[in-house]
Amino acid sequence: MKYLFFYGFVLASKILFRRSAHAPVMPADTIPFNQAAPDFSLKDFNGKTVFLSSFKGKVVILYFWATWCGPCHENFLVMQKAVTHYKSDKKVVFLFIDTKERSEEYVRLAKEDMAKLQYNFQVLFNEKGADGKQNKYSKIFGISGIPTEFILDSKGIIKHRSDGYDPELNNDQRAEELIKQIELVKTSL
Repeated sequence: MKYLFFYGFVLASKILFRRSAHAPVMPADTIPFNQAAPDFSLKDFNGKTVFLSSFKGKVVILYFWATWCGPCHENFLVMQKAVTHYKSDKKVVFLFIDTKERSEEYVRLAKEDMAKLQYNFQVLFNEKGADGKQNKYSKIFGISGIPTEFILDSKGIIKHRSDGYDPELNNDQRAEELIKQIELVKTSL
């Protein structure tokens, strides 16, 4: 009987360790869940200002990325599946926030990325922070690495955050997980 207990304990420990080993670590200055997302006004490709607050009443997915970020580009396939899934749902909006760029030519590079990869994402450009780097809202949202995505409910409250991506899942599995998270947020009100 004590061996059965011991093996059960070992198995449970392995399962818990596996889950916690892949869980994202949140920076200390991260905005807590169930808090309002900070409002922003960012420019798109055409120089038009887009306000986060203008999407009240909709579920908003914020995807922070950069043109030089390999994992961001790999995850674009997942994001495209989700964007396609919700293309006729006017209550779900995806905003792709280009951030932490290393080149001053980031607008041109982002346009080239979208054209080359044939994505029609709504791209916004992060502003420069106090340090002169294109990271103002990355810092405000407590982002240390990219890609990072947030799902906001229809009131602008942060309900989900994902840092990086899980390489153990294929693109279809990651897209299913994202869609599941979006659906949970949509139905939680």
